[in-house]
Amino acid sequence: MLLRDVMLPLPMRDGWGEDMEWPYAGVPADVIAEFTGHRVAALPFFAPETVTTDHGGPYKNHDLVDAEREIGCRILPARVLRQTDKFAVERQFLTVQTMLFEHLLGFTGGDVADRGADPERDASLTLAQAEHIIATWIVQI
Repeated sequence: MLLRDVMLPLPMRDGWGEDMEWPYAGVPADVIAEFTGHRVAALPFFAPETVTTDHGGPYKNHDLVDAEREIGCRILPARVLRQTDKFAVERQFLTVQTMLFEHLLGFTGGDVADRGADPERDASLTLAQAEHIIATWIVQI
């Protein structure tokens, strides 16, 4: 699903303003909207050249490997226990945590001391609301 998501334009959502719409020079928003059938959010879409994976079972799935080969994507397994092989992804996880998740009610974090008295009671977002907040943050920030 992630491969599909990075290769397809993200549709604009209700409540997103013009500042979150397709801003890329050289390709007018109308052309992309006509191609996709909807207004497109300001999030790049592309066919990846290489996917660096860890050694988890989902990354060895035959369907995923076939899909990566079909789009001409190289599969580059990271060395075991070497986060530096996936530094860009690891950095993004840290960025999302510090710039978004830590500011949401109910965030539990990695340290018990950062959790507050009762984070489960503080949490107030449904899964759909959380997904919308994350998608908005990704496009806007």
